[in-house]
Amino acid sequence: MSTDNHAQFRFIPARYLTLSPLNVRQSFAETGIDELAELIGAEGVLQNLSVCERVPTVEEPATHAVVAGGRRWRALRRLIEQGRIEPDYPVPCMVVSQERAVQISLSENSGREAMHPADEFEAFRQLIDAGQSIEDVAARFGVTPLVVQRRLKLANVSPNFIALYRDGELTLEHLMAFAVTDDHQRQREAWDGLKSYERHPEALRSLLTQDELSIKDPVARYVGLKAYQKAGGFVRRDLFSEENEVLLDASLVRSLATEKLEKQAAKLRAEGLAWVEAHLRFDYATRATYGHVMTLERDPTDEERQELEALQERQSTLGAAADEELDEDVSHDEWSEIETQLEALREKLRVPHPEQQAVAGAVVFVGRDGKGCVERDLLRPQDAERFARAHQVTKGSTANETPRLHSAALVRRLTAQRTLALQAELVQQPMTAVIALTHRLVLATFYSGAICGDSALRIEAGSTLVQQHASELEGTPAQETLAAHRKRFEEMLPNEPEALLPWLSARSEGELLALLAYCVAMSVDGVQSTEGPCALDALATTARLDMRRWWQATAANYFGSVPKARILAVLTEATSASVAAPLAKLKKGALAEAAERQLAGNGWLPSVMRQAE
Repeated sequence: MSTDNHAQFRFIPARYLTLSPLNVRQSFAETGIDELAELIGAEGVLQNLSVCERVPTVEEPATHAVVAGGRRWRALRRLIEQGRIEPDYPVPCMVVSQERAVQISLSENSGREAMHPADEFEAFRQLIDAGQSIEDVAARFGVTPLVVQRRLKLANVSPNFIALYRDGELTLEHLMAFAVTDDHQRQREAWDGLKSYERHPEALRSLLTQDELSIKDPVARYVGLKAYQKAGGFVRRDLFSEENEVLLDASLVRSLATEKLEKQAAKLRAEGLAWVEAHLRFDYATRATYGHVMTLERDPTDEERQELEALQERQSTLGAAADEELDEDVSHDEWSEIETQLEALREKLRVPHPEQQAVAGAVVFVGRDGKGCVERDLLRPQDAERFARAHQVTKGSTANETPRLHSAALVRRLTAQRTLALQAELVQQPMTAVIALTHRLVLATFYSGAICGDSALRIEAGSTLVQQHASELEGTPAQETLAAHRKRFEEMLPNEPEALLPWLSARSEGELLALLAYCVAMSVDGVQSTEGPCALDALATTARLDMRRWWQATAANYFGSVPKARILAVLTEATSASVAAPLAKLKKGALAEAAERQLAGNGWLPSVMRQAE
């Protein structure tokens, strides 16, 4: 153990630090620890700790004890407990001898208040103004150059808001939001443009960056950074985003994207389409206003009819043998081949409605992947409404045309799982729930021809069809997610209904959105018996529902309810024919269990649970 009076600067992992009994400050207030932890989480440890060496023990493996910097040590411990930094996080420390420990602790703690973070902003700026480089300042304080740049940006916030921060009326997150621009006038206008209860950091950042676009935005990716800069666009980096995000002039990006889309639209018009429109974004709400050209099934020729009947007869024979476990000598490849041939034949018989096709057009738009997309065979809203009145077309009219792969009972069970999973997703996505609720209300208010089936929500409160499958859904990840949210809300809500409205009036926007999201989620009703499309599909797409997170096929929930031939077809699709072939002679129960093992973690889903492409 060191006994001399010389100090040595070192980076020591946080887990090897403990509080020294030599620290003269023995009373520690919790006030400011959370804010200090946030500051360290965002900027790193700006001032080194003073430590002395100690002998580690089994109970306390720390190799160094903190004699000055106890509040910083406690803030670091809090960040470790929250999982925001690793236990091996390197902490800048000045290692001193035992003899100097008390003297240094007394010097740091006697007769002074802790420096306010705003003072540190100013200190960094003064060092830069004095001629030091960002790298010099970073090295001096043991932080990265990015941390120095962030502190300098905070120092550029309007002095009025820094003063409010010093007084505790604003948080560090508020200053970080203001710092996206150096224009003090814009900062003031953003602040004044929000109502008092709206003045949270997220709203400020959104308002100050409304004329900018992230390089990750699909429209920006569609244009490309090279084309944007060639057009004279400026680039700004958001120092306070986790990935130092690049922001662009939104107006210029949209102009370039529109120009590029129009070129693509011109090529489509040259093909003879009745109309072509260009949209930067073709979201669910916009897409829902258009119709799709209905398909009709033409009469098959004599040759096609004979082929269809022969295939259906052979498939029925295979299905019956599979159900009775008499198909040990029947190749499962034949079942798969028949399904492929039937689907190809049915597809050949489907043709666009000629009257609708004559007035159909297309929309070109930017997809979520930042690439140009085209959606054809669309009907403008007025045309879709006209055909709906004339032909009484509804979404359910073509449901029976979908080939059936599963029994009605199994489809209800699978769609119940999908419905519950979507409920669990919506609980965690308040804004998507607001979109779904608004969609349902707008349908009822503004669209006289809309029917209940156009939305996945039952607007009245009460149980949905998913409750009929409660016993099977018990213990699933989705059910546990919903139960945890319900328990939390039940503990918050007032006991008497009469007290609910005043209680809601006193809640924050975030709390109200979370509660609304749960109620909207519980109204989702997507259980069905047919395998065709339904209103749940569009909402599931909006919520980015991925059933692989919530369900996987097992002998109990799927394989035990389908024929052997279907199990073998699934194994071939999800793995390979070489994996499925050796299992073909197993009995039904053994095959179902083998399929469950083979597909564990594979991510395979029945078609009724997949998202439409």
